[in-house]
Amino acid sequence: MAARFQIPRPKRLANRLAVVSALQLLLVTGGFSLLSYSLGRRSGLELSEGYRQNASVVDLSIRLSSKLNYPIWINALNLNWLKADPARQRNVAAISERFWTQMQVFPVDYINIGLADGAFVGLERTDEGELLLNEDTPRSGRGSMAVYAMSAEGRRGALLERIPEMSPTHEEAWYVDTAKAGKPSWSSIYAWEDQPEVFSISYNAPLFGPDRSLQGVVGVDMVLSQLSTWLQGVWKNREGMALIVEPNGDLVASSMPELTLTKQGGNVERANLRELSTPLIRALSQAFQAAARQPDQPSPALRARINGQVFTVQASPWGQAEGLNWTLLTALAASPSNAAAERSSTLALVAAAAALTGAVVLIGRQIRALLEPLAQLESASRELSSALSAPSATAAPNLHFQSGLSSASGEELIALDDAISELVERYNALTANLQEAQERERFRDAQTLALLKDKLRSSLQAAAVAHEINQPLSVLLLNSQLLLERSQQLGSPELPESWQAQLHSIRQEADRVVLTIEKMRALLRNVQTEHQRLDLREVAQSALLYARSGGPLSRLTVDSTELDQQREAAWVDGDAVQIQIAIVNLLRNAAEALSNHSTNAPWIGISLQREGEHWCLSVSDNGPGLPPQALDSTPLQTTKATGSGLGLFVVRTTMDNHHGELRCASSPQGGASLALLFPAQAAPLPTTGD
Repeated sequence: MAARFQIPRPKRLANRLAVVSALQLLLVTGGFSLLSYSLGRRSGLELSEGYRQNASVVDLSIRLSSKLNYPIWINALNLNWLKADPARQRNVAAISERFWTQMQVFPVDYINIGLADGAFVGLERTDEGELLLNEDTPRSGRGSMAVYAMSAEGRRGALLERIPEMSPTHEEAWYVDTAKAGKPSWSSIYAWEDQPEVFSISYNAPLFGPDRSLQGVVGVDMVLSQLSTWLQGVWKNREGMALIVEPNGDLVASSMPELTLTKQGGNVERANLRELSTPLIRALSQAFQAAARQPDQPSPALRARINGQVFTVQASPWGQAEGLNWTLLTALAASPSNAAAERSSTLALVAAAAALTGAVVLIGRQIRALLEPLAQLESASRELSSALSAPSATAAPNLHFQSGLSSASGEELIALDDAISELVERYNALTANLQEAQERERFRDAQTLALLKDKLRSSLQAAAVAHEINQPLSVLLLNSQLLLERSQQLGSPELPESWQAQLHSIRQEADRVVLTIEKMRALLRNVQTEHQRLDLREVAQSALLYARSGGPLSRLTVDSTELDQQREAAWVDGDAVQIQIAIVNLLRNAAEALSNHSTNAPWIGISLQREGEHWCLSVSDNGPGLPPQALDSTPLQTTKATGSGLGLFVVRTTMDNHHGELRCASSPQGGASLALLFPAQAAPLPTTGD
């Protein structure tokens, strides 16, 4: 039996990898050499095809510029001819003969003139090359378009047809766009009024009189179908396709003329790239979309394989200088020599990939041999993980780790095994300490929970007391109000003034008790809070509406102009009821201060504005202002003789609960200004239904 070849096994893993790397070096070097050669060859082929594509695009661009220069030259000649003798504007015979002569020289499709009164003369070249005279003049009879044949000498021949119901002034795009621009320009692409199936673009120039009044418009049309025929001739010696498109994807011309126009419901319309679904046009559409992201420069040339053939596809902007925002889309098939060279380059790529794959297979076999000791470490680690996740791990924290690595496993792995064993021992010691810390945390959590239960019980008891007080108070308020109203009715015995004063006193004191209970309830609500995303502007407007409904504020006018003009939503996190109670307290405090102080023109203002990362809601007045002791944060401080201090305390408690701030200052009107600052929040995410 032949002896089996074995790779020496050094003790260190690094040395083993060095031996294997030496065996793999030839495969990797050869593979990368082939790869570099094939990539370089492919890059050269792509560069060659790119030059060939660019040459075709440049040739097409130059020819298109030359073709579209003809209308500019013709218009300039006709303008000078008409300006030299203004009487020529009405000489229909001279105009038609001049247009006929220009048609013999220039490859254009239509030359025309339209006067301001609606008179029109145009010479048309049909798809078959025949020249027709279109005339709506006093000579032909106004109100319809008369179509005449042209003789070989350029004179009007027999009447072929008369097209009725034309617009009186023939206000198509060629005339309207030019009159609006007031200068020579290209029109938008439009369908002819007398032949809706014909689409064209025209270059036109306005004809002005001595007083700068518009006398008419001269123009030259390029018919899209004939422009496509011209493009087909330019591209005929190239395999592929060329398109001219507008920014919205509508075709201007195509090297395959049948694609330019399409029929929709019996009407002829312009085709759009989105409506054409051949593989080659889809590739051109991708290049068009890429060019739209960088409209000022050509898109990078793309290579597309369609039906086994490679095409170079490119989109190039054209016509910006002429006022035409067009794009040239070209797809050019690769030459046969380049296709053969690309196939050989592909074979080189396959050979390089095979060499590199052999190197990877060799590396994989060696790695699997090296990873066997790691598999032993992994198995032991999994057993350790199972012991950690077992329910009894906290009760019996002592863990054990034993991988069973042999001395042939490699010095690095043996050192790793020792390090893991030491880590497990330290974990056992740390776990014992953590158990003691957990017991202490459980004790503190129990204390905190008991304290919260006491607070909740106290809150519920206080709420019950407030409810019990409100019931007799309601009866007391109702009876005192009834007595006062009956004493003021006709035929009822009048109560002595002292009795009436006592009844008013009873009602006022009862109102004070009700207000105090409301403030106590507000404080209780601060204990149990549910915050949600709120629009502070809407909360403030709701509070203002409530405050105006009764009490001292109902007798005063509140200036809420700044609040009403705030259009931006003021998003905050909070409890709407708490915030409303705080705002109502500020408004009532301002109203009471003005009532107790003689002010000629009492004024209260409320505003809302953004201050950095906060929303600031301010309540200001022109009353006596706040004395220094009112700014003290001590609970239940008041400046009123009959006040309890609960109002301002409720406001401070509310702001603490909302992580905000109560800011007290003097208003510009001389009174007090109290501002509530809430942290600003982002708008809530939109909700969707199930």
